[in-house]
Amino acid sequence: MSGRSPRESLPEELAQVPDDPARGQPVLARIPEPWRARVTGRRIRRWLDATRANARHNSTQAPDAVALNFFPMRPQGGAPISEIVRELRMRIAYTPSEDEPTMAWDGDTWFSPRSARRLPSNAINGRCLDISKSRVHEAWQLVSGRSLAVDPLTATGTLVEKPEENGRHGGRLVQGPLSKPRRGLVYERFIDTSNAGYVTQTRPVLIGSTIVVAYEKWRRREDTFYGTLLSLVREPDALYGAEEQRLLVALAREMNVDYGEFDVIRDPASGLIEVVDVNRTPSRPWRLPPGSGVNDGLWKRQAEAFRELLLRPRGF
Repeated sequence: MSGRSPRESLPEELAQVPDDPARGQPVLARIPEPWRARVTGRRIRRWLDATRANARHNSTQAPDAVALNFFPMRPQGGAPISEIVRELRMRIAYTPSEDEPTMAWDGDTWFSPRSARRLPSNAINGRCLDISKSRVHEAWQLVSGRSLAVDPLTATGTLVEKPEENGRHGGRLVQGPLSKPRRGLVYERFIDTSNAGYVTQTRPVLIGSTIVVAYEKWRRREDTFYGTLLSLVREPDALYGAEEQRLLVALAREMNVDYGEFDVIRDPASGLIEVVDVNRTPSRPWRLPPGSGVNDGLWKRQAEAFRELLLRPRGF
């Protein structure tokens, strides 16, 4: 035992975080999904924003620069993949092709069969067609031998109830057993990661068969399922042991993830990690300290790993 108090073990950067966890957040941010997306016209708004940002990016690239084709959606200008493309000096295009690198890019939970049929056989993430919570539970069970998934009709105590679909942010705590589970939701054993009023999780970035970097993410305990107060760049070895990293890479293979990020929590009782979400279209980490992306070589490191992924035998 180190003898340090829980508060002494918190990252010092938390002291710089505003007292109001909603400060800097849009007023509409707490409207639950899917209503927030509908109220804000998010899908068409993001398509327009991405189209403009990608056009600006392409205007800075050589006419003969290699293109990375995204389909069926378009990447946001601030997304990590856009930073990677910028570092690699590639153009952004939208036509799936066997002759050029193509990336399956769809923020929905299930890749539509119609869109999947248009992908070339060598598309990056082209076989990652299902990132539902149930699929993550199943895949993590296969590679690690354990799962957080529970039957809410029989499980007792505090449970996590959250949407099956990706990006809904509708998690909450309930007491099991339930008389009737809600449709479209999944249920997990609750793991309390709280420390001096905060909760934490980690997010490894996987490219190919490599964990390139990871984020340590902090929230207030009362906002367990909402927002992020602070994201810190960490070395994978600082967060995960060798066997844990092997499991994370094995999960990527099982989920057919060539590029993506996982949400990982560590059970204080057992010391074991558990994967609770898989994202194949990751967004920029919320509230990185100023200069983190540049000073930590965050995008360059990911770009180099992505370059290796492009050079992998895929028919390009």
